[in-house]
Amino acid sequence: MIYYCDQCEKHTNFHPLQVHLLPEEVPPEEHTFAKCDACNKPAIFLREDVGDGFESDFYYRLYPPHDRHVGFLLPPVVRTSYEEAVKCEGAKSWIACVTMVGRTLEAVTKDYDPKPKSMFAGLQTMHKDGAISQEIYEWANELRVIRNFGAHATDEPISRQDAEEALDFLQAIMELIYYMRPKFQQMKTRRGLTKP
Repeated sequence: MIYYCDQCEKHTNFHPLQVHLLPEEVPPEEHTFAKCDACNKPAIFLREDVGDGFESDFYYRLYPPHDRHVGFLLPPVVRTSYEEAVKCEGAKSWIACVTMVGRTLEAVTKDYDPKPKSMFAGLQTMHKDGAISQEIYEWANELRVIRNFGAHATDEPISRQDAEEALDFLQAIMELIYYMRPKFQQMKTRRGLTKP
């Protein structure tokens, strides 16, 4: 288990000591208690089985806690990209972080419609179809611009604040699309079924 250790300030191997499964959770959860091989610091990791088994998910450190975690289902490529962005933030790799934020956003647009050839075209399609509001479109477009500064060799600096805010807005966009919107549809359906 290679993971970033806050104590060592680098990626180290974590030795699993105990694994506990919660198969009744939705999605099923696997908790692993481990220790850093370099400094002996303990950690607790979580993996979720979102349909392809635990092995297809990345370890997420619960303790010591990360600032970020998405507690709802995401398409696999969206989740993988988001988790990589969070890892970059944890490692203080700001350019890599905003680049992975852009990759995650591109995965969101491809999940909505795989036909557009670019992230910009995908965002335009989502906006035109009403899948995202004007405000969310503006947020997403700014994330696209920041991603371009990170992904291409420019003199534009990328700061910690840029990376953290990019992740903040990305997380809000994903929560709206993949959690709040389906939850609202479920509420409407439930209320429609329970009306006299």
